[in-house]
Amino acid sequence: MQLDKFNIFPTEIISFQFNVKEIQPLIDEISKNKKKIKQTSNYYNNVGGVGKYYTDYANPTKLHEYEKIMMMIGNYFINNKKTFYVQNYWSAIYFENSIHETHNHINFIKEKKYNYSTVLYLTSLGGTKLFNPNPTSYIDDVLISSEVGKIIFFPSNLLHSGINNQKGERIIISSNVEIYE
Repeated sequence: MQLDKFNIFPTEIISFQFNVKEIQPLIDEISKNKKKIKQTSNYYNNVGGVGKYYTDYANPTKLHEYEKIMMMIGNYFINNKKTFYVQNYWSAIYFENSIHETHNHINFIKEKKYNYSTVLYLTSLGGTKLFNPNPTSYIDDVLISSEVGKIIFFPSNLLHSGINNQKGERIIISSNVEIYE
C-alpha cells in the first residue's frame, strides 16, 4: 500500500511587519484623527457583533501616512510583476470585549476588482480570526494576534472576525485591494 497526501488549494496569507520608526507617523496621525473618526463614523453597539466599536467604513478619514505605507507595499508587488491597487480603506476602534461578527469582503460589484482584504494593526490588543473554507480540514480557524505594525493580506472571500478581549482600544485599518499577476 502507498500513501500520498498533498494540498491542492492552499490559502495564502501575506504579512508585512513595520518597525516602530516606520509605523509611528501613522499612529500619530490616527491619534490626531481619532475624534474625527468617531464623529464621522457609525456608532455600533451590539450591531455586527458583541460589544461596541467605531468605524468610519461608510465615510473614511483620509490618512496620508497609511497611503504612504500602502505605496511601499505596492512597490513590493509591482517589483514582483503583480498589479497592486487599493480600492478603499477605513479605520476601526474597538472597545474592550468587542467582537466584529464573522464576515467576508466578497465583491459583488463588477466595477470593483479587489480580491484581497487587509488588516493593519496599530495596537497589540485582540486579533483577527480567519476561518478555514475547507470543511474537511482538521483546523477550523486560526487567530492572528494583533502586533503593532503588522499588516496581513488574505483573500477577500475568506470568512473572518475581529476580536478585542482585552482592556483598552484595539485600533486597526482595513482595506480591499487588487493583487493580480
